Amino acid sequence: MMNTSGISDFNADGLSLPLRPSPVQDSRSDSLPSLIARINDQRGHFRSVTEDGLRTEIDTGEGRGERPYDEENGSAEDDPIDAKGRREDVLAAREEMVKYISQAQMEALYALDFVSLLLSKHTPKQAEVSMSPYLQQHAPKGSLGMEKVQNPQLPDAEKQDQELVSRGWKLQGLQSSADSLLRSAARLEKEMEHEARYWEQVLSVSEKGWAVCRVPGEGRTLGVRFGFAEASPEFKHRGFAALRRIGDGTLMLDQGLASTQPKAIRVRVETSPQNVAYSQLPSLAAVQPTSLEDRILQARNTVYEEELFYELAREARTVVNQGVRIIGSTIHLPRMGDEQISIDLVSLNDSNDSTADPLTAPSNPLEKRAESIVTCLRILLSYAHRQNLHRRSEIPQPLTDRKQATPIYSIIRPVLTHLQHRSVVQSIQTFLDNFTAPLQSAGFPTKFSFDLATNFNFPLRANGTTKKLDFSSAETLVGSLLNAIESSVHLTLPSGSSLTIAIYTHIHPPTLGTEYRVSINSTTTTAPLKLRAPSTMRFASAVELESFISHTCTIDLTSVISSSPSSSSDSKVKEPTSPSPAHHHHNHAHSAWEPSAQLGELTKSFATNPGRVRRLHIQLLPERGEYLLILRWGWLSGRPAEGTHAWHGKHGERDFFEVVAEAGKSDAE
Repeated sequence: MMNTSGISDFNADGLSLPLRPSPVQDSRSDSLPSLIARINDQRGHFRSVTEDGLRTEIDTGEGRGERPYDEENGSAEDDPIDAKGRREDVLAAREEMVKYISQAQMEALYALDFVSLLLSKHTPKQAEVSMSPYLQQHAPKGSLGMEKVQNPQLPDAEKQDQELVSRGWKLQGLQSSADSLLRSAARLEKEMEHEARYWEQVLSVSEKGWAVCRVPGEGRTLGVRFGFAEASPEFKHRGFAALRRIGDGTLMLDQGLASTQPKAIRVRVETSPQNVAYSQLPSLAAVQPTSLEDRILQARNTVYEEELFYELAREARTVVNQGVRIIGSTIHLPRMGDEQISIDLVSLNDSNDSTADPLTAPSNPLEKRAESIVTCLRILLSYAHRQNLHRRSEIPQPLTDRKQATPIYSIIRPVLTHLQHRSVVQSIQTFLDNFTAPLQSAGFPTKFSFDLATNFNFPLRANGTTKKLDFSSAETLVGSLLNAIESSVHLTLPSGSSLTIAIYTHIHPPTLGTEYRVSINSTTTTAPLKLRAPSTMRFASAVELESFISHTCTIDLTSVISSSPSSSSDSKVKEPTSPSPAHHHHNHAHSAWEPSAQLGELTKSFATNPGRVRRLHIQLLPERGEYLLILRWGWLSGRPAEGTHAWHGKHGERDFFEVVAEAGKSDAE
């Protein structure tokens, strides 16, 4: 038990203790941030604190915070603490002070008992006076003692050994510290080299135009954004990769879970198993880049090619009705003539065609076509990205609960349309070559000319300068590829009249495919073509168009034979520029020919023999891919025909009007 007599003495009535706890220095209050905060709270900004002002406050006593005393209520007039709160603070401070005093008294009594017990061995009577009753009852007197101990004296030899050992330990410690500092310096120098190499590569990437930023969730890691901001949501996040530093300071492009194999779109054009052409792929040097910029560029190209094939596959499912098929991982376009075109995504590491030099222009026409198709596909995807940017720049649609679907880009459809239009134009050109050949060999100035892609919008003025447009000229040109394609053919007929054939190939529903619009430009007002045909006729297939051209040309030949100045005074048949003997036969022979109700048939009667009628039949017939112009003649009642002549489109054949003159002769002639 403790002696509590001292506590009763301190709590005696009439005893006042004007004691204060010694001030405790708070290290935080003397810190510079704390002082600045206190000065700002008391004085405001430092600009309002001047040396003269501070001296004035010291002289007047305002700086010590003295306040005038209110004699009426005995307190400062501006004291914010009321009397009740002040009393509670005083009582709390008193309790805390008493607690500290009691604790100090207890520690002093413990020290007194220890010293008294220690002295009880030598002076028991004196020590008993200062011992507490509890210690006297439980601790025997003299039970705690002390004595002086002399340190043993070491021999000189051992002292020298200890000094040597101590000096050795000090030298070893200093050497170890020096080695550690040298190793740290070498490591720091190497780390500085690695860090310099790291930031040099980061700066090089930034100077090349790539966007460098922090990796989300990793504040101390930088990344590079190489993708396309307007890409589809499935590929937008794949256009970002972290730039991680490896041991020697070299940057590594970390694309996460995405495949790092370089890939590219390949177009295959096949006309036969032995005649196959591919679009060019990057070379092996591009597949295995050495610099970081090349790896970033390769990653960007790979993401672009993968997005392109993804969009092609999406669109291919919507144009199955046009003959597009997806077999495995290859997209097959419908066969155009003898060409079969397929598109696939190949890995450049596994491709055998990656040894081609992309700077070398393809020499084979099929290779050129494959290269133009793959280039067109890439341009159309870039155009779709630009349209996404324009759409995002416009005023947004009203908010709805329905999630807006990602639109399907038009990439395959323009290519299909142009391939189909090209195939149709080639087919018509082949037909007209074969069709006009026999007419030309018969002496008629029949010819044709093409105006290809007349609706392409090239944004140029007459002087060759570019027009001012809302979009760029490249966008305007690419936008023309997404519209219907129009080409025209001008065909001159034997009579001098002409046919204008407009070929439209549509890309969007509801009109899909090719449409033919034919208009007739007649040179004579009395020609049958002018009287019997409407201004414009439309055909949905090439077979109908070819049949109409053959039909029209047959009528025109009938008109040429039956029209002459002697039979019609107002007829204006175009005379040949260089008259020939055949032309004189023509004027004599066909002057009395008259067209009959049957297509391509004319009849002629003779004044010398009114009962007998001469018949002439004109035919334009296809035979083994070529056209023949055939004339058959004879008497109307006679079967079979007496004479037949055919023109095969070769040079040196007989003139048409010579044969007509021969067919119009009677027996008397």
